[in-house]
Amino acid sequence: MEKITKLEWKKRIDSFLWRALMMIIAVTVDFILANLSDFSFTTEVTVVLGLILGEVSKYLNKSKVSFVD
Repeated sequence: MEKITKLEWKKRIDSFLWRALMMIIAVTVDFILANLSDFSFTTEVTVVLGLILGEVSKYLNKSKVSFVD
């Protein structure tokens, strides 16, 4: 069985945290829009927004920004 290095664990944790943050942002935007006006995203739009933000998080994850030192 292949041994996972400390660097690989760091990368995996960073990736997970970025993706979780982007999903939280998508849900927060949907919540704010739903409560401030009648303009509300459907569930499908919220999911697509989450996927788009997930791709943004992939880009940020590959940049120098890191949650874990």
